[in-house]
Amino acid sequence: WLCSSVSPLFTMHILVNLEATGLTNANGMNLKRYYDKCPEEYAKYRESTSILVPMVGYQYIPLSLKRTLLLDLERYEYPPALLEKKKQN
Repeated sequence: WLCSSVSPLFTMHILVNLEATGLTNANGMNLKRYYDKCPEEYAKYRESTSILVPMVGYQYIPLSLKRTLLLDLERYEYPPALLEKKKQN
């Protein structure tokens, strides 16, 4: 019983928190390749798609709920404005 309860939590920890695997490796700065190829289309896709919880109507959910309940955290976003500032300096 205990193992069956802990296993999903452990898997979620690996996917969400470890930098070498899961969401951290698939998002953030690694999204540059998509924003370089088709920035408008991919930005629209990202606004309507959750990174962790598959659902319909994601674009209508307030950002505060996305950050708390759906774990769509800021560290998983691609920061193009930050990269532009680095290039200028």
